[in-house]
Amino acid sequence: MWKAVIADDEGVILQGLKKLVDWTNMDVHLVGEARDGQQLKEVMEETDPDIVITDIMMPYRTGLDILRWCNETDMHAKFIFISGYQEFTYAKEALQSGAVDYLLKPVARKDLEDAVRKAIQKLEEQNTIEIFKEEDDEMYQLFREINDGQGFENDELYQLFEAEEIDFEGHFFVGICVGIRPDLAADMIKDSFERFNLLRFSIYNQIAQKLRGKAFVLRKDDCALHLMGVFPCGEEDTFVETYVMPVVQQVSAQVHTELSVGIGMYSTDAKQLKNAYKTAKFAFELYYFEEKHLIDFRDIHKDYTVSFEDYAKSVDEAYHAIIAHDESYLEKIDKIMDKVEAIHYGNKNAALSRVLYFVAEIGTKLFQYQLIEGDYNEMQEKLQKDTESRKTFRALRECIRNYYQNLWILLDNNGKSKDKVMIEQVKNYIKAHYAEDMSIKELADVACVSQNYFSALFKKETGQNYKAYLTSIRMEEAIKLLRTTDLKTYEIGEKVGYNNVRRFVDAFKQLYNVSPMEYRKSLI
Repeated sequence: MWKAVIADDEGVILQGLKKLVDWTNMDVHLVGEARDGQQLKEVMEETDPDIVITDIMMPYRTGLDILRWCNETDMHAKFIFISGYQEFTYAKEALQSGAVDYLLKPVARKDLEDAVRKAIQKLEEQNTIEIFKEEDDEMYQLFREINDGQGFENDELYQLFEAEEIDFEGHFFVGICVGIRPDLAADMIKDSFERFNLLRFSIYNQIAQKLRGKAFVLRKDDCALHLMGVFPCGEEDTFVETYVMPVVQQVSAQVHTELSVGIGMYSTDAKQLKNAYKTAKFAFELYYFEEKHLIDFRDIHKDYTVSFEDYAKSVDEAYHAIIAHDESYLEKIDKIMDKVEAIHYGNKNAALSRVLYFVAEIGTKLFQYQLIEGDYNEMQEKLQKDTESRKTFRALRECIRNYYQNLWILLDNNGKSKDKVMIEQVKNYIKAHYAEDMSIKELADVACVSQNYFSALFKKETGQNYKAYLTSIRMEEAIKLLRTTDLKTYEIGEKVGYNNVRRFVDAFKQLYNVSPMEYRKSLI
C-alpha cells in the first residue's frame, strides 16, 4: 500500500480529510498526521511517506517550506496542497515547485480522490519522460481527466489532438480560456439559453479554427472554451498580443459580443499541463472581481495580508456605528467588503456567502435588541435574491450599500433609543463576565462611550449604578451554587468573583440579611 500523511492546523479539517475518502479502497495507508509544518517534517522523517496532503499555510513552517525541504532530500513524496483562495499566490508557487495538485477548501471527495490517484500515477511513473512523449494511453487518460466527458467524447478529443500535428520541440505550452464575458453570458442565458448555445458554439468553433496549429481544444463547457496553446520558446512575453488577442478581437467583432480571456501558467514540463488548464480557468473566472477582458495568471499579485480577525473587527465596528447612529456606518460597511474581497479573492461563491453571513450576523444582533421588526425578514429575503443576481463584486458591493441605506431608514422609523441598546449590551457582558474583575473603563468601552457618560447612562436606564448591578448578578449566581452544590463558602465566593471571603459574606449579608451559611441551613 502507498503511505500517506495529512497535515492541517485546523483539527476539524484534519479529521474531515481523514474520513472524506475510503483510503483502503485506494490502496493508501494513513501513517501519520500533523498540525503544523515542523510536526509535518518530523512525521515525514519518521514515516517516509509516498503522498503528503497538506495545507499551505501552517504555523512554524508552511507546506511550501516542507516541499522545498523535501526536494532537497532523497524523499520521493508527492505533494497535494489544500488552499483557500487567500493563499493562492503560494499555491501558484507550489505548482511551479512540482506539487501534484492543489485543492480548494472546502475539499470535495471526488477532487481529493482524483488528486490522490494522480499522485499514485506519478509515483508509478517516477522516471520523468521527455516532454509530451507520453505513451498514447497516458495522454488519453490526461484528456479524460481534464474533459470529464463534457463538450467532446474522449475518443473525439484524443483524435483531434492527434490531428493537430503540433510540433512540441522547442515550444512551451500555456492554458487559454475564452468565453462570452461572464456578466453578459448570464443575461443571455436568462433571456434564451437556446440562442446563447448557438452563439457560444459559433464562437468556440471560430476560435478553435483560427488558432489551429497554435492551440488544441481541451474542453468546451457553458462558460468557456478551454485550449492549450503551444508557442515557440522565447515568445512567452508576446504570444498573447501576437497570436491570441487578434483572433479573439476578430471573432468578437464578427459576432458583436464582448469576449473575456484567461491566460494560465506556462511551462515546458508536461507534468504541468493540467495546472496550466486550471490556472487559465481561474484567471477567466476572476472577471467577477477584476472586470477585465484579459486576465493573465502571471499578473496576479494579490497581497493576502488581511486576516479573519481583521474582518471580524470590521464587522463589530460597523455594528456599533449602526446602533450609535454614526453616519460613517457606510464607510465601515465598505471596509468589511474590502476585507471580504481580499480574503476570498478568486472565489465568487465564498465571497457571496461571507457577505450574507456578516449581514445576518449584524441583523441578528439588531433583531435581538428589537431595533428591527417584521419588515426585516422581507428585507433579508429580497437581499438574498438581489445578491445572487449580481454578476460582479462591484455590483454586489453596491447592492449591500443600498441594503444598509434602507436599513438605516427602517431603524429611524423604529425609533428605539440607542442608549437602551448600549445598556442591554453592557448587561449581557456583565452576565457573561461577572466572575472577573471589572472596571468602569472596561464597561464604557463595551458601550463605546466615555466613562462619565456611561456611569450616568447606566444609572438612568437601570435605576442603579453598575457596581450594584454587578453585585446583584453575582449574588444570584451565589444563591444557585448554595442551593445546588456542596461547595464551601470561600469556594462559592471565588466562583462569583470574590477573592476575599469576608467581602463576599458581607455583600451577601447586605443584600439578603443573612450570611451564606445561614441561608444554606435555612434550606434544610
